[in-house]
Amino acid sequence: MSDLITTARVNCSLAFETAARHARRLRQDAGQTAAEYMGVLLVVSVIIAAVSTTGIGTDIKNKMSDMVSYIATGDSGKGKGGPAAPVTGNEGGG
Repeated sequence: MSDLITTARVNCSLAFETAARHARRLRQDAGQTAAEYMGVLLVVSVIIAAVSTTGIGTDIKNKMSDMVSYIATGDSGKGKGGPAAPVTGNEGGG
């Protein structure tokens, strides 16, 4: 009977130490930054997939390429239905 009690005490002690070790490991922040980066990458990939599968992706691409060509050529884009020139208040003729 003495061996049974000693074995049970040793096993309980080992189980408690193992549980305490795992609890300390769970409280550490090791790997937290990597998990946050993975979350951000997941959100960005979902947004990219949503934009690429809808028609809005094509609209955004066309508008951006128009803006780049306007900037590169110095054209205001008035003849093409692009963005209007800013109003300064001196064009009223008066």
